[in-house]
Amino acid sequence: MVAKSIKDSKFPIAYWSEYSQPIISNLELKKTSQGEFHGPCPNCSGVDRFWIKEFNGEVLVNCRKCQDYKAIKDKLKDMSLWPSQSSAPPVRKEVRTESQVDWPESNDMSKHPYLEKKKLSLHNAKIEGDKLVISIIDVTGKRVGYQYIDAEGKKKFSYNMPVVGHFSVIGGPIKDFAYITEGWANAATIHEATDKPTIFALSANNIPSVVDAISQSKPKCELVVAGDNDEAGRKACETTFEQHGVEYILPEQEGWDFSDLWVIQGREATRKALTVANVMDQIFMPEDAVPQLSRNYLIKRWLTEGGMSVIYGQSNVGKSFFALDMGWHVGGDNDWNNSKVNGGSVLYLATEGGMAFHNRVVALRQHYPNQNNVKLAVRPSPVNLLDPDVDMASLIKLCAEISKRHGPLKMIVVDTLSRAMAGGNENAPEAMTSVISNCDKLRIITKAHVSIVHHSGKDKAAGARGHSSLRAATDSEIELDHDEVTGLRTAKSTKQRDMETGTVFTFKLKVVELGIDEDGDAVTTCVIHEASESEIAEASKPKIKGKNQLIMRNAFTQLRGEGVGQPNHAGAGFPEPRTYWMIQEEDLRNHFLGKVSNASNPRSSYKQAIDALISAGHLVQNDGFVWFLDGEGKC
Repeated sequence: MVAKSIKDSKFPIAYWSEYSQPIISNLELKKTSQGEFHGPCPNCSGVDRFWIKEFNGEVLVNCRKCQDYKAIKDKLKDMSLWPSQSSAPPVRKEVRTESQVDWPESNDMSKHPYLEKKKLSLHNAKIEGDKLVISIIDVTGKRVGYQYIDAEGKKKFSYNMPVVGHFSVIGGPIKDFAYITEGWANAATIHEATDKPTIFALSANNIPSVVDAISQSKPKCELVVAGDNDEAGRKACETTFEQHGVEYILPEQEGWDFSDLWVIQGREATRKALTVANVMDQIFMPEDAVPQLSRNYLIKRWLTEGGMSVIYGQSNVGKSFFALDMGWHVGGDNDWNNSKVNGGSVLYLATEGGMAFHNRVVALRQHYPNQNNVKLAVRPSPVNLLDPDVDMASLIKLCAEISKRHGPLKMIVVDTLSRAMAGGNENAPEAMTSVISNCDKLRIITKAHVSIVHHSGKDKAAGARGHSSLRAATDSEIELDHDEVTGLRTAKSTKQRDMETGTVFTFKLKVVELGIDEDGDAVTTCVIHEASESEIAEASKPKIKGKNQLIMRNAFTQLRGEGVGQPNHAGAGFPEPRTYWMIQEEDLRNHFLGKVSNASNPRSSYKQAIDALISAGHLVQNDGFVWFLDGEGKC
């Protein structure tokens, strides 16, 4: 009934070969033993209630929760996963992905619908009526029965046929090597892709028994299990390895078998996936070592290409401005503060600040007027990286579209971790590892560096807030700090997996005025601006400390605020004219004494304070005048 209603609807036909893989990949569907692909519904978000399957070469869709396939198709059309109404019906063709789909030509395909669907030759099967018939044998070669496959792929064995330890062989005879797999189409696929003998073991559960039988009959033959990447397939592979030490290979995509890979991506991709690595390829000896000189950085000395980083610090330290500035330079492929950049497109997930990021990007555009064509894509909305069923599919699609339009994605910034955890507990290992897993998935799929903006805890010395698994997983860690006295901020590389730590960048937040709002007030934001050598030197001086020294500093500031004093003049012992604000020492002494009148010896307190300030290089005394040498003492 569902099939009829879908087929008779006003919606254009979505052919399985054209649309199945984009739907499966974008919605992260998993294949079931019934041949359906299940996952969250794009219409009602029902978990594992949505399904797609093939029917006569077409895509059937529905959800067992909302039962509204029309709304589902509308959602899929919005996601470019279903043909639009205005489009002509697509020609039945195979999806081409990274590899050329190049099945071998065969006249056998036209003889049976199942062969046509699977893009396979007849091999050891025969056609009887509407069924494929495959002979099943024991280890001596004696036939024990048959498997029958109809046009829709439904399978059954001969009545009372013994299964355990029995199989069928495509591309025999078996000599020194053979693959073993659970289904006939898988076996035919593997043989066509590799030209190696392949054993059809009848089912996943029967693979260990078939391996046992073949190993006894052909003890010198190397066997490799080509398993299905589903629960039953993985279990069979693991059991066979534990019992017999036989290596196994799985398709990379969960829910796939090698027949799926063959149909969707073709011969070359399947052949590569079936390549058996030599165990010795995992190591190298001293005489084989060669220097690895190719660049592996995103921002040299700071971020690795394709890695993960955490940028953390206290609130209002400038984390977002810092991360956005990095993203701007990666997106423009411009050196960042004297560090080389291996740039490309950038996705900035602005979960905090929302539309304020428009102002921040406008400010960057004004601050760097000569940096054009910056491929920085900002997404100013919340994101959930805790639950993979919420935003991951749409994020992966967004990343793919950015790469398609603006070139390979090189960096993804998550600002901030707290908001991206969608209420999850940062201190809980389960929650933190889930977020890390989803960030890793983004890295693996996009090959981009993922940078996470995060907060430090109450104890700054303890590092970033939350469970320690975050620091263990990250390749690079950058700590931001703020000196409230000087206004300078520092970024320090505190962890590098593949680079030297300790790199420091000192900067200020520079206020940028963007315009006037409807109330007549200035609209401002900030950009980061590298601190000058003199500012860094000033900030590195010992800080004023001690109760009476701070009172002296405060007294000077108050007097200056009231207009007492003047810019310094020229003369012996004075700096360049109008460099510092100077006040007569008598005025400063009288003001100070008024503040410490309750002290046991106010004049002694004054002398000790002024001597200490002069000795530490904070204050200069000359010709009856005094002035402070820090930034606030300048004119």
